[in-house]
Amino acid sequence: MATKLNLVFRQTTELANFLKVNDVKVYIVPPEVSATTWVNGDPWVLVRLETDAGICGWGHAYTLYDREQVIARNVFRLARIVDGMDPFCIKRFMISATERIKASEHGIEVSAAAAGIEIALWDIVGKVLETPVHHLLGGPCKDRVRLYANCWSNQIRSPDQFASFAEQQVRRGFKSVKIYPFLYNVPTQFGIACIASVREAVGSDVAIFIDMLEGMPKGDSSSLYDAFRKYDVSWLEDPAPAKNIEELAEIRRHSLLPVITGEEVFTKNDFARICEAQAADILNPEVALLGILGVKEVATIAEAYGMQIAVHNANTMTIGLAAAIQAAAVTPNSQWVEFFPTLEAGSNTFSSFPFELDETGSIPISNAPGLGVQVDQSILNDMELKWHYQK
Repeated sequence: MATKLNLVFRQTTELANFLKVNDVKVYIVPPEVSATTWVNGDPWVLVRLETDAGICGWGHAYTLYDREQVIARNVFRLARIVDGMDPFCIKRFMISATERIKASEHGIEVSAAAAGIEIALWDIVGKVLETPVHHLLGGPCKDRVRLYANCWSNQIRSPDQFASFAEQQVRRGFKSVKIYPFLYNVPTQFGIACIASVREAVGSDVAIFIDMLEGMPKGDSSSLYDAFRKYDVSWLEDPAPAKNIEELAEIRRHSLLPVITGEEVFTKNDFARICEAQAADILNPEVALLGILGVKEVATIAEAYGMQIAVHNANTMTIGLAAAIQAAAVTPNSQWVEFFPTLEAGSNTFSSFPFELDETGSIPISNAPGLGVQVDQSILNDMELKWHYQK
């Protein structure tokens, strides 16, 4: 047995010593692929890194505000760093990318592109060593990770519609749901009615998270907090923009709920400032904006302040989800990973990350090599993509 292990180690070491990244491809999947009757679809920027040994890795770059073309172009600007690079030099790549993020007027777009490449690099390294990414980051701190179901919709939904959609997720096995009852300037009482309807539908043992999308309703805040208490809301997300740290800290001081923020924060310094100002109880770093290593580093900052993290994942429910699970696995203070039920079918048209929810709404940590995702590149090639970049 020892001889066999030594042979495998020698073979993988020899391969790693000569492995180089030799090609970068970017696929922009159009929003129609993930569109449903409940929500408009999202465009996805997928990154494929290829090596001279024929081993490839997949990543996902965070997309925002119809900027997918700009983010894709930034992937190719950063590709100059990884061209011919040893894929094991992940931190070296991120140091170089960080300098470009700092120098950019729109650093968030460069950060998203860097994360897409970083995730793909981890996927390659895991496949080369035939081990999951979490084994390369100190090993898992837990066996399973809790998911919460995001119930976002692009339209105003009635209390009954909110309740019906949330109940569907609970029937599937989720034990936590996130809703947006106050979007589109609806009256406060309408939003409260949505919360009441969801609570009645999902029962008392399901956690309800409220996302304010950076804006608290105007008016009587006491009635709002009374409703949060009455319907046992578990957290208040983005009651103010994360960049407005003083406002966020003031809300947190008076909030009866844990405050969570950070999904569009892309520098460790900004996360540290949020912690120092005591402007949140929980941080939700986005894996496709910071990368797997970035999420782990933010979690370390949060841990120093006694704070939890919930890994944000507004991306595919395969590549993005798999990366988020790897990050959550190695962070002892991570409690949840975000899951978009509406993006699942679109993700599964070209990729696969199988899982099964248990009775706690959790899924097991994948032990497959790399990210543990299977991607059918031929489907992406055949798909009517609006853009397909190749170096």
